[in-house]
Amino acid sequence: MKKLPSLGEQEIEILRYISTHGELSVREVADHFEKQKGLARTTILTVMERLRTKGFLTRSKVDGIFKYSEKIEAQTVMKGKVTEFVERTLGGSVSPLINYFAGQKKLSAEEIDKLRAIVADFDKSNKGGRS
Repeated sequence: MKKLPSLGEQEIEILRYISTHGELSVREVADHFEKQKGLARTTILTVMERLRTKGFLTRSKVDGIFKYSEKIEAQTVMKGKVTEFVERTLGGSVSPLINYFAGQKKLSAEEIDKLRAIVADFDKSNKGGRS
């Protein structure tokens, strides 16, 4: 996997929002973040253009208005961020993450099902391979 450019917190939030809501104008994104975080439209425009320059967003003109959509899926970006975190911060060990999940009381049923599926996949791929 090609190393992606680094992203700040605001960039990640805006990328995730666009990923969730599809093709959006700066105004549509700004309306949301103005209500949620008090961010100005010019700030949103700057961040969205930075994301486009970095290759995370693409834009096209629709009825005279630029609409932005994800070029790289937010899920792919987040996976890369987690990989980077594990490598840099945890020295490549996933044990601290496993301990973190084990101690969580706020996991949704969907998240627990995903964890079960991951464990089941590991069991299948390692069947017979354990000593």
